[in-house]
Amino acid sequence: MLNGKYKLGELFDIPIYVDASCVFLLLMMVVNSGSLTYGAGAALILAISIVAHELGHALTAAAFGYRTRDITISLLGGCASLIALPRKAWKEFLTAIAGPLVSFVLAGIGFLLFETVPTHNRWLASMFYYMGWMNVMLGAFNLLPGFPMDGGRIFRSVMRIFFNREKATLIAMWVGRALAIVLGFSGLDAILSGGSWGLVRLLIAYMIWREGYREYLAVREEERYRVWTQEDFEARVSPPPYDL
Repeated sequence: MLNGKYKLGELFDIPIYVDASCVFLLLMMVVNSGSLTYGAGAALILAISIVAHELGHALTAAAFGYRTRDITISLLGGCASLIALPRKAWKEFLTAIAGPLVSFVLAGIGFLLFETVPTHNRWLASMFYYMGWMNVMLGAFNLLPGFPMDGGRIFRSVMRIFFNREKATLIAMWVGRALAIVLGFSGLDAILSGGSWGLVRLLIAYMIWREGYREYLAVREEERYRVWTQEDFEARVSPPPYDL
């Protein structure tokens, strides 16, 4: 246990943790499904899907020589803590998009398995169906340009065709903040109208607003004081069309 995090094990030498906030997520799943069996099954599928999504990022980064400290599942989803992020735009693009691609592959597997389940096995059929749609939503949601979410990182990597890393991060941060405002208002509307997941939307909006700014500050300081590597030099002097 580490600050409310519980280690589940390791995959590809990467420690996998679950945050204590996942207890709240499990309760929400059970309440929304109206059944302990369905709720627990859905929570397990969601956890596995999140780990697979984050492993997509981690293993792609590893292929470029970047290590991942750990993966944590929490109320707000998953987080792969990379020790360092790829600096070249095309590497950042591939690392960011790998997670959603894994989710879409899992969605396809879920729908295929759903078609093979006998009609009398309603629980298993519903779990595979849930696996399909949950991964569609997980992949699609992460493609939204809410920096530092996957879509925000993809957007920043594209902006680096036109701007340096600091300016591209600033633009991605403000685009992400615009999304956070929309998400925040939708969360408030869900809470006031008695809808579900309103609080989670508010928390995600807050995370995007706060973490995007924190990462921008880190990039700004890094760009001012870091020592350039050979990869940085190549990323700066290479013609933009060949860098993505």
